[in-house]
Amino acid sequence: MQLPANAATNGWYNILPTPPPARRLQGQQRYPWVVIGAGLTGLSAARQLATHMPDTPIALIEAERVGFGASGRNSGFVLEVLFGGAAGVFSDVDLEKARMRLCTGGRDTLKKLVQENQIECHWHDWGKLHVAAGEVGEAGLKVQKEGNRKLGVAYEELDQDQVAAITGTRFYTRGLKTEGTALVNPAALCRGLGRTLPANVTLYEETPVTAMARGKPFRLTTPEGEITADNIILATNVWSPALGVARNRMVPTVAYASLTRPMTQAEMDEVGGEKAFGLLPSAWSGSTVQRTPDGRILMRNTGAYGGEATADPAILARARANHRESIAKRWPAIANIEIEHTWGGCLGVTRNGGHIFGKLDDNMWGTIACNGASVARGTMAGALLADYIVGAPSDLLNDQLSVPPPKWVPPVIGRFVANRRIAKVLAESAER
Repeated sequence: MQLPANAATNGWYNILPTPPPARRLQGQQRYPWVVIGAGLTGLSAARQLATHMPDTPIALIEAERVGFGASGRNSGFVLEVLFGGAAGVFSDVDLEKARMRLCTGGRDTLKKLVQENQIECHWHDWGKLHVAAGEVGEAGLKVQKEGNRKLGVAYEELDQDQVAAITGTRFYTRGLKTEGTALVNPAALCRGLGRTLPANVTLYEETPVTAMARGKPFRLTTPEGEITADNIILATNVWSPALGVARNRMVPTVAYASLTRPMTQAEMDEVGGEKAFGLLPSAWSGSTVQRTPDGRILMRNTGAYGGEATADPAILARARANHRESIAKRWPAIANIEIEHTWGGCLGVTRNGGHIFGKLDDNMWGTIACNGASVARGTMAGALLADYIVGAPSDLLNDQLSVPPPKWVPPVIGRFVANRRIAKVLAESAER
């Protein structure tokens, strides 16, 4: 069975204080409900299910430490809308509006939890700025504007001077600023959510499921024990095929990020711009950038195919070099700033933006594939799955049920499409 194969580092996670030792599942355990995967989706599903069933013991099993895996490896954008101009124009406005409402619902849910539980994750409601640095990016911005208008998303067009006032660089030629997105340290967010789960949820970390025998009950084998479950929820995203679910429904794509040390006050003065911001590219070849409240630069670009690529030393080295070059292009004054961490994170991309959701088998449910919007979208999907299980209707659940399932992706085709997209990014590297 293929298990999560993340690299030995995750910058967002590494800059946090050392957590207490993990509780590992040991010996023989029995639970009415087991949620597999403690990323944002699994955390949300377990929390909502526990709210519906306050007297029912629930186990939440995570192969690594909470916040170290895929949910803690993204760029830290809590998106209020999934659509981005680099993806091209969408054809189904009603479906895209449903996806937007799901993202917004997830963002609002997370914000409330962060406030109520005083989770320190650098949450700030800055919004997002789509930027262009060339012809391809300019074309992407036009698509972004068209999509925003169709969805009713207000935006502000910024010229080069206005973008430079925010970012401290004239690398970008134009931008579109929208409100609604929050910026966070995603690893800190996950860890805080894991620490504040309801009392009837038991979290097991460093407990990969190495085998799953279906039946009544299910039997899950882990390195140090076995757990018997009456009901299973899968929140395992791109790793789901290892458990016999969602085979050939996702393209496992890896994106790479680096995080610098905090800038000194002198460096921040020389760079200029706002203290914190989040930039999204309007071209596939562009970089996602976050300047954090503590003065770090998060640079994300470079891609690869397959979950195992998160730990490939050669690709990590190439990504780190690309990130250094990208920083130097934007801010020559800090061209040699130390990059403390470089890592890869794997996400599952579906052909049609589809989502696996609902009942998968007898006593087995799942929510799988968020197509790169795992923070808000995954959170909402996890909560709605719990609502679906207990029969709690809502307009948001109807939105979720309107999202189609993923289309089949032959393995060879998936690899070909991913590699073709990566080659396109390399060919347009001026946007990077």
